[in-house]
Amino acid sequence: MKRKLSNYVGNTPLIPITIGDFTVWGKAEFMNPSGSVKDRMATFIINNAEKNGLIFKGDTLCEATSGNSGIAFAMLAAERGYKMVIIMPSNMSEERKKMFEYYGAELIEASEGDFDEAIRMRDELCYTNEWFNCNQFDNPLNIEAHYSTTGPEIYDEWSLPKIQGAYKRKDGPAVFVAGTGTGGTLMGTRKFLKEQWKDIKIVAVEPEESPVMSGGEPGLHGIQGIGDGSKFLVDLEVVDEVKTISTECAKKTARHLAKNYGLFVGISAAANVFTTFQWLRDNDEPHGITILCDRGERYFSCM
Repeated sequence: MKRKLSNYVGNTPLIPITIGDFTVWGKAEFMNPSGSVKDRMATFIINNAEKNGLIFKGDTLCEATSGNSGIAFAMLAAERGYKMVIIMPSNMSEERKKMFEYYGAELIEASEGDFDEAIRMRDELCYTNEWFNCNQFDNPLNIEAHYSTTGPEIYDEWSLPKIQGAYKRKDGPAVFVAGTGTGGTLMGTRKFLKEQWKDIKIVAVEPEESPVMSGGEPGLHGIQGIGDGSKFLVDLEVVDEVKTISTECAKKTARHLAKNYGLFVGISAAANVFTTFQWLRDNDEPHGITILCDRGERYFSCM
């Protein structure tokens, strides 16, 4: 069988980050082919559409995004012979925009920070032009992708003797922490992990400047990839806590991880790491799991 680049999405390692008595295990999603966790969702949605005869070579795909999802879909479109149109708020990083161009995708910009406008534009363009709407913000396949892959991978690796032997915990990690854009990563991974470890706590992360899940108003912030303007797929009834973090704190954490751990990850990944350490300290638990969403080089222009 002919192998594609997208055949190698997933199976990323858990990387330990230790400060004192606390260890955060980060799922190294920056090792996916296009460099982010969004490869999982995008590949799952496109594979499903192909299997069900919804798209054919030469068709046009369209998605609204803060960047990583668009990059993932652009990679898949280039790999499989589709055209790709991306709708993105104009204040996202220049690196993201250049990556779309290199993959051959077309970018249409919405107003700064306005994901509702981007989604409205996507829906209108897909309806008018009969394009395939990837629809990550409302697509249950987004959740299923992480229930089927991310959750099982975390469980399987945590069960390895090298981790259990080092941390002496048979009933799983204390907490799973993830920032939310669409909410697919949080919800899908949560669902699987709770089936294995009923006591694990689930913590959602959002920008301090846009605390929508905490009951506040959406606002401009610099943690691209999370806090996209509403709760979308997140069910707050199954989330134990919602934590906020400022853009400045997330950026400082990203620099710290690069300089002191050699982990060159993005701002949202840094927000996840900081929040996990904060939760472990506050709850006197030794270890937790989070998502290292993407690589850091797509943030130079906004750091």
